[in-house]
Amino acid sequence: MRASGHRHCAVSRVSMGRFATCLAAVVLMLCSGSVSAQPARSDASTAECHTTNVPVSCGNFVFDGDSISLGVGASDGHGLDARFMQELHQRARVVNVAAGGRPVYHCLVLFHNNVMPLFVPQARFNVILFHAGDNDVNQGRDADQTYATFARYVADAHAQGWKVVVSTEFPRPDFSPDKQAALLEYNRRVRMNAAGADAVVDFAADPRMGDPAARDDPARFTRDRVHPSDGCYTILGQLLAAGAQPLLPP
Repeated sequence: MRASGHRHCAVSRVSMGRFATCLAAVVLMLCSGSVSAQPARSDASTAECHTTNVPVSCGNFVFDGDSISLGVGASDGHGLDARFMQELHQRARVVNVAAGGRPVYHCLVLFHNNVMPLFVPQARFNVILFHAGDNDVNQGRDADQTYATFARYVADAHAQGWKVVVSTEFPRPDFSPDKQAALLEYNRRVRMNAAGADAVVDFAADPRMGDPAARDDPARFTRDRVHPSDGCYTILGQLLAAGAQPLLPP
């Protein structure tokens, strides 16, 4: 009976270990704002492309990253994905799997669940629009760690057949000098593009993003002085569309 009791305790410890592992994975997904990505999550799609079975006449865009990719601060219909599509004039399905506060690290961890199922072999193109990095810096990761993680993300995306458009991070007025320096170094690495992203869109180089006065203008930034409002998302959508256009078939 004692031996049986010991075996029972051993099984219980294994079961609890597996439960803890599963629980940690669920917590990561919840904290990252991860949900199984479905086309219905975005209303920026062209009407005839807004379906799981994307027609061959349509392209396929996925927005991944942080609150800027998600469009935090914009009014309805004026987020980054919507403004991008209004500028680009392409027939495409758009799915936005971004989440506020998400670092590059979590984008990589969640890639196989959030992005891979959205690849459409028959689509005219499959393109990821990626914007993240400042949350990594804010959480204590340096530019080397953050960019190395992004490079692995690009490698995974290319292996499946995606093209990747990445954009630089604009300044954070709430960052300490050390964090601001790390963010500048991350942007420098994004521009150098050792990861081999298919296009780099330099948001940070636009003087309108770095203008300190713009942070207090409600037409361009929200009250937190970090997230864009409608006017700034219009600018970002224009820049992103111009950067992505050369990758798309005529």
